[in-house]
Amino acid sequence: MNKYAPHLYVIPEDDANRQVADGFTLHHHVKHTRMQVMPPAGGWSEVLKTFKDVYIQKLREYPLAHVVLLIDFDGSFEQRRSDFQSQIPVDIQQRVFVVGSQDTPEAMKRQLKRSFEEIGKALADDCDADTATLWGHQQLSHNDPDRHGMAQAIKPFLF
Repeated sequence: MNKYAPHLYVIPEDDANRQVADGFTLHHHVKHTRMQVMPPAGGWSEVLKTFKDVYIQKLREYPLAHVVLLIDFDGSFEQRRSDFQSQIPVDIQQRVFVVGSQDTPEAMKRQLKRSFEEIGKALADDCDADTATLWGHQQLSHNDPDRHGMAQAIKPFLF
C-alpha cells in the first residue's frame, strides 16, 4: 500500500469472511489497489490481537489508512462490539470499523442462497449506490452505525 494515498486494510476472522471481502473487491467500481484483504486471523479474538499488535501502530504511522475488522458476532453483538470498541484508541477510532454477520457468514449464505463472493459484491453495490438493500438484512442490519461511518470515510477513495 502507498502510505501517501488513502487505503483500506481488511482483517477477516476466517476464510468465509475473507471470501466476502474478496467479493467486495471484485465490484466493478471498487479501486482494488486501494484495498488489501489480509489472510484470515483465525477467530475474532485473533482479529483483535492482530489489530492491537500490528494495526494500531500502522494507523498512527499512516494517517490515510483505514481498517475494517471483519468478524462473526456469533449472536453476541453488544458484548463483542463492546470488547472491540474498548480496545480501539480514541485517536484512530474514526478510521476503524467493526462489521460482520449477526451470527456467521455461513448462516447468512444459507439464508440468502448466494456465495460469499456474491454477498461481497452485493454489499459493494449497496455502498456504491448509497443503499442498504443487503446491509438491511437481519444478519447485517446491526452494522448500521459502522456502515455509515465507513461509507463516509472510505467511499471517496475506494469507489
